[in-house]
This record gives sequence, C-alpha cells and structure tokens, in this order.
Amino acid sequence: MTGERTSATRRPIAWAAFEEAARSLPDGSRAVIGGTWRERMRQEHLAVGAFAQLTQELAQIGCEGAVLELVARASSDEVRHAEICRRVATAMLGEGDVPRAWRGLPKIPMHPRHDAPSRALFHVVEMCCLSETLTGVFFTEMHARATFQPTRTVVESLLEDEIDHGRVGWAYLATRARARSLEGLAQALPEMLARTFGRALQGLGRVEDDDAMEAFGYVRDGACAAIFRRALRDVVIPGFETLSVDLAPSRETLAKLLEA
Repeated sequence: MTGERTSATRRPIAWAAFEEAARSLPDGSRAVIGGTWRERMRQEHLAVGAFAQLTQELAQIGCEGAVLELVARASSDEVRHAEICRRVATAMLGEGDVPRAWRGLPKIPMHPRHDAPSRALFHVVEMCCLSETLTGVFFTEMHARATFQPTRTVVESLLEDEIDHGRVGWAYLATRARARSLEGLAQALPEMLARTFGRALQGLGRVEDDDAMEAFGYVRDGACAAIFRRALRDVVIPGFETLSVDLAPSRETLAKLLEA
C-alpha cells in the first residue's frame, strides 16, 4: 500500500517503504520485532472491550461530558491501533503468522464488594491512570529511539491517542478527589499496581537484540524495565500524591516494583 491515509490511521504511513526495509533485517530480528507487535495487536484489541465497559459504567453513574466523550472514543481508537499493529507485525512475520483480526474480551476485575461508582473509579484508575499512562511513557521512549521515519509515524499514530487515554483518567480521578469520593481506592490500589506494572516487568531480559532493531519500534528488554520503573516513579506516584490518594497501603508493593 502507499502512504495514503486509510481508516486505520489518521496519519499517512509509508507502508511500502516500511515493508521493504523490514525485508532487509535478519530473520531472527524480524521474528522478535514481529512477535512484539503481534502481541501489541492483541492487547490493543482487548482494550476495545475494556473501554466499552468503562464507557457503560461511566454513563450509568454519570460524569462530565468531556470525560465520557474521550472514554467512548477510546474504543474506536483501539480498533485503529490494533490494525496498525497488525500491519507492522505482518511486515515482519508475513500474512500467515498474523491473524487478520483478534477475538475475545479482557478479564476485568469486577470488585464485587463495591458499588457501581467505586467500580467505575477503580476501572478508570487501572485502565487509564496506570495502563494507558505506562503505554504513553513507553511509546514516547520508543519514538525517541526509532530512527526510521515510517516507524516514527507508526508510533506517533498510537502515541497521540494513548496520551489522551491517560490524561482522561487523571482528569476523572481529580474530579472524584475534589468530591472526596475515593472510598476504597487506597485499599484496591496495591493489586492494580501489581497487575499493571508486575505484568509489564515479568519476563524481561530473556531476548537477545541489537541496536538496528530499535529503528523498527523495538525497545530492548533492559531498557523496558528502566522505562516502566521510571513511569511509575516519575509519573504515576507523583500523580497520586498530587491528588492526595493515600499510598500507605501500596508502599510495600511499590518498593518491590521499583527494585533495580
């Protein structure tokens, strides 16, 4: 395909140039890069269902229109993201090793002991303030490392939405903090942190890589661990502290996640 815009992206991506350059990589490098983007495609697909549920929950309990609009739009953003990730993975692995579409819904903790407003708050915090904020920091670093322009455009197409997805979570949390309506969040936060950051840090350091791979949207494992911990230390924790979220129950979890 050419670099013309399609329904999958707001930016024109030079797919033909990307695919041609990908063929110049060694088979092992293509396999590693393609595998990470195929998994990213799966995660973006699961985020479609997560944001759809979050939209329903916020509509049920009521929230500012701007927040509801951004959360509702995020589902379609993630559909577009999944297709972009599919194109990258396919360029590396070939059509036969990448599904045309994923299926399935995410497993979302339902917090059965809490009421609807608390569940909505917990889901916004875990999905937006934690997961999407982490993704935004990660893509920012990936963009800084990528040297191949089509790759940079790919990352920009994802990053511009991920930043909004994180910001809307912090905006909603700020509204609930001003209303003094954060009941249960401090106690639920340790498990959210462990799920989001513990999962991101799990298994790092097992893949061999080289500098050339970063040009195509790959961040080496050692760098990933540093990025994830920096996002937690420099963005997430200060964000909670600014909004006076009680982090005392999370101190032990945070200390483990931040271990070098």
